Amino acid sequence: MESNDNLLVLVELKRGYMQQCPRRSVLGGIGATMAAAVAGSTVAATDERATTASTTTDTTFDDLLAYLPSSIAQDSMVLTATNYDRLLEADQPHDPFPNVGTLDLEAEDISKSVHATSYTEEFTHPLKILAGPKLEVDTKSRETDSGLEYEFADFDDDDAVAGTDGDVIIVAADAETIDAAIDSNAEEADRLLDDESTLDAGLSAFEDSDARTVQIGDEQLMAPGEMDATPTYLSHAQTVLDVDTIEMSVGLEFEDESDITDELIESLEAEFAYAATTDEPTVDIDGTFVSTTVERDLAAERAVRDHDSPGHLRVDREIDFDDDYLEIELGRGDPTPVEDLTFEVGDEEYDRDIWADGHGKLEEGDTIVMDMDDVEPNLSIRLHHDHELGSSGSGTSLLSHFQFTSELDVDTGELVVTYLDDFPLDGDRVHLAAYDERPRYRPDEDAPEPRTTTQPWQGEELTEGTTATLDGIEPGDEIIVGWDGIEPSDGISNLRARPPGSARFEYDYENRTVEATLEFGERQPHAKPGVTAEANGDDETDTDDTERPADDYELLIDDEPAATQWADEYDTVSSGTTVKIDGVDVGTEIEVVWAGTDARIGWTRVRPSVQLEYDDGTVEHVGGDPLPASELTADVWTDADRFEMELADEIDGTFEKGETFTVDSDSVTTDTAANDEADELEFGEIREISLQYDAHRIGFVLPDR
Repeated sequence: MESNDNLLVLVELKRGYMQQCPRRSVLGGIGATMAAAVAGSTVAATDERATTASTTTDTTFDDLLAYLPSSIAQDSMVLTATNYDRLLEADQPHDPFPNVGTLDLEAEDISKSVHATSYTEEFTHPLKILAGPKLEVDTKSRETDSGLEYEFADFDDDDAVAGTDGDVIIVAADAETIDAAIDSNAEEADRLLDDESTLDAGLSAFEDSDARTVQIGDEQLMAPGEMDATPTYLSHAQTVLDVDTIEMSVGLEFEDESDITDELIESLEAEFAYAATTDEPTVDIDGTFVSTTVERDLAAERAVRDHDSPGHLRVDREIDFDDDYLEIELGRGDPTPVEDLTFEVGDEEYDRDIWADGHGKLEEGDTIVMDMDDVEPNLSIRLHHDHELGSSGSGTSLLSHFQFTSELDVDTGELVVTYLDDFPLDGDRVHLAAYDERPRYRPDEDAPEPRTTTQPWQGEELTEGTTATLDGIEPGDEIIVGWDGIEPSDGISNLRARPPGSARFEYDYENRTVEATLEFGERQPHAKPGVTAEANGDDETDTDDTERPADDYELLIDDEPAATQWADEYDTVSSGTTVKIDGVDVGTEIEVVWAGTDARIGWTRVRPSVQLEYDDGTVEHVGGDPLPASELTADVWTDADRFEMELADEIDGTFEKGETFTVDSDSVTTDTAANDEADELEFGEIREISLQYDAHRIGFVLPDR
């Protein structure tokens, strides 16, 4: 389905406004998002527009609505009609344009559209009608049941078909729906709005509007606030009044007048809280129909969108706690009156007389302050800017990370946690929690429960070197050091219960074998994603005399146990104990885990890497893996084309550090060029040379850099 269907746009933008305006209650937000809801998509507005709105443009949609057949009717559906020509006469911050999906159309060519969305069984787009453009794809003639002919296009790689009768383009999920649309327009089939009076009434609720949407049914209903009854229909509309003003309306039809409650009216009055308006919205009640209307102030909206709110709060890493105040620098922002700003510390509004520090306005480079006595670990601070479109904000956390380390005794399950920072911490507020998997930052009801929790430093002050012991810990457990809690958001440090040992890997590219070696000691290099197997063996470990049972460790090849394990060849392992695996292809993932819990000891992906340098036609290996030249191909890109070089033709044996080969585009033939007419081409300057090994790009050089 198309992700920017009108109602989906409304839903997503409503969520966006909720995130942008966390300090205001959201009662529905339809009014704030109507502009995008009827538009489908937006692009940046241009300066080439009329200074006054037209009064002659046809605002009716009868010509397009006639194509809607009754066969697409559903219990829960949305109809949207949009006059883009009219909407473009208003100077909106973003110009509205429809999404044309897979059709090769210029959105600017579409003058009007009508489309239907169904929610009854699943989310579908049964029909879309576009006026203005021509269908510029290969078509074939097709005939409807009533004998009417039209041009039809089937898109093999998409779930949509299209048709045109020369006046409009029709997009649907199947050919039969387009047949019905053609017949409906010719009055050879029943029309949707003739059979569905509720939809017809909803589309007519705001006559002469330039964009209108009606929704029936209770699926995905975007109605305001809490209601005791489901409306018969929900309608919203936009009408361009002049270049700087759009009238926005929301209406609901009910079965009974008693369904229109005071709470509903209050919700409607709040619908446009996040839109810049020229006046307060009005609410009208006509029997069982209730509506609200307001004028959208586009000039005010443009001013807000052009204004960069103060934010990007920055604090020096080294805080001097002997100072009276903490200075917080603003990394961005246009001049903004402080009375439009709110500073929150720990979700509580802070005293403006303190934080504004005498400023009348704030902009990029200015500083705000807070009392140093109020500074504490993991403290959230946030600066809000209240404006006509709601509120925007920028925040950060103070003292959100402290250094702790841990050491696990796998035989006893004891984990010793040591504090390494020199900042004193109140032990009554420090928590430890152990999870058997990494907890989610925003936990839900299915989030894992901690294996164990404790406050080991109650009544103490943590200073550098302070320790505590956690019992019942298993290798791989994730440890949160929390401030005032044990959730990930409370964390001031994260630790992992690491089993003893590390692994390094060495890969023989010629024989396609890998050697995995265990090491024990203070320095335990852990292979990192994206580095080569060879590189993982470059780190050295200050080894010790640790000895462990061989079956504590398991070697995995692409997540499956390797054919050879340490336990197959040894009873115990120590630093330097190695196993060798044959037949390992480039691209293979290799991992060593603690057998009892699958906690990772080391990991790599077999992928060589070569650093290249270029000098006047000569390419040199200056670092990385030595590789058999017979397995290497150089792809050379020039101004005109690309050609390949087999390094075996240039180098005997191994391509290793110090070896070179020469690139000469003048010697290219049709055997090596990508273009069959290479002999007739002038390749020009070389732009890039990349090295390929077993279909993997392992190095490149850009001669002009």
